[in-house]
Amino acid sequence: RGPPIRVVENVEVRGLDDEVLLKGKVDLGPTIDRVLAGRAHSHRNDGAIFENRERRLPVRGPAHYREYVHPTPGLRGAGPQRIVVGSDGAWYYTPDHYRTFRPLQESVP
Repeated sequence: RGPPIRVVENVEVRGLDDEVLLKGKVDLGPTIDRVLAGRAHSHRNDGAIFENRERRLPVRGPAHYREYVHPTPGLRGAGPQRIVVGSDGAWYYTPDHYRTFRPLQESVP
């Protein structure tokens, strides 16, 4: 797999109440750098196991995925954005607290 895509275009960041909080381009670079460097965000769930209960990502074994907080400007706390990383090296981004996911790597044929 290649490195994760750092900037995601045409994003609608949505809160738990489905309100659009941000629209446009999201730079995930600082969060990707933090994850790769092994630094934690202050939120207690940062780096926690993501169980994929919604089954919106490929189904894998237990503890396959870890989730990381991507801060949302203007919001206190964790906000709705996350990066989820699989133990197989797959990276995903969710702008709406796990309702939808975007792969952060180009498909390799």
